[in-house]
Amino acid sequence: MKFIKSLSLALACALLGQTAFAEEKQYFDNRIETLETRVKQLESEKAKRETATSGSTTATGLSRYFNPAISINGLLLGTYVNQGRTDSTREVKTGFKVQEVEMRFTANVDSYLTGDLTIAFEGDEVEVEEIIASLLISNRLSLRAGKFFTPFGKHNLLHTHAFPFIDAPLINEEILGEEGINEVGVGLAVLLPAPWYSEIQLQFLEGDNALFKGALNDDFLYLAHWKNLVELGEELTAELGGSFAYGKNDLASGPYNSTQLAGADLTFKWKPAGRERYRTFVWQTEFINSSRDVDKKGIYTLMQYQFARRWWIQGRYDFLTLPRDQVGGGEVAQDKHRYSTLLAFVLSEFSALRLQYNYLDQFQSENEHQVFLQLNFTFGSHPAHSY
Repeated sequence: MKFIKSLSLALACALLGQTAFAEEKQYFDNRIETLETRVKQLESEKAKRETATSGSTTATGLSRYFNPAISINGLLLGTYVNQGRTDSTREVKTGFKVQEVEMRFTANVDSYLTGDLTIAFEGDEVEVEEIIASLLISNRLSLRAGKFFTPFGKHNLLHTHAFPFIDAPLINEEILGEEGINEVGVGLAVLLPAPWYSEIQLQFLEGDNALFKGALNDDFLYLAHWKNLVELGEELTAELGGSFAYGKNDLASGPYNSTQLAGADLTFKWKPAGRERYRTFVWQTEFINSSRDVDKKGIYTLMQYQFARRWWIQGRYDFLTLPRDQVGGGEVAQDKHRYSTLLAFVLSEFSALRLQYNYLDQFQSENEHQVFLQLNFTFGSHPAHSY
């Protein structure tokens, strides 16, 4: 009798276990089926989005994959200057103006080339500021052709809306010219096999800049730049660069019919890796020497400090020495000194309001006080600026 009861109990337990296992299996089967359905649904939605935004054919029959990213930048400027109130020809004068409008197009040309076009509008003037075709030949070798800002130092590479200050340093304005060295030509960039980032750029250019505009059609401009970027720690980097340019100019033949430029730049950047994400410090210094009919040389040093999420404070010192002048029977250097400070309220990466003050101490001229208020805004898809 005991045996029959034990057997019955064992059969009952087995039956219950089998029933529970079947129910559990059914539950997991249903759950897997639900998840598979959801995955298929998400994949379908993703495919639809990619169809709408990538290279698939649209209703127009044209592929959108290689369409350019388009952005527009606007600079609105208010200025106060305590000198030259009656001189309407002054470049820096009291009043309001549209400082510049810049339109930029960036896209893949095909599987090999990328293209970049920048058109600048300033007053009544329209200019193709840059048009570049770039080719990455290998991981260490790239080629570019077109019209572009040359890598002579740090500041010459920048578009107006990317200037650290509202105006350019004195050495860039008075040595390289208002437009900087912006030339048509070809350039080769080589990444050297060093334990740090080390790049050499060699460029062969037309030479239309006023410093290099030679008398003959084959008077070209030759430029070289060496850039080194070193990590000094998790939070600090240093960049050291050297630049050299040589070309003929439009002066009479003789010892002054060529121009040579030499420059050096040093930049330290500190960005904390911890919680202080809205703290940044940049110290940048650049020196340029120009040898043409006369020698000009100068230096600027600037500091930028981000002390809050949307706030920056900055300072800059400029020094420029021009050829010596005969005054009172002796030679006097025509030196210029400028002291600048700037407060920036950066609403986002697309807009900023900046207030700047300059004190300009210049040879044989009244010292000048300048105040600028600038609204800088960009809309559209804008590629990242160079480091």
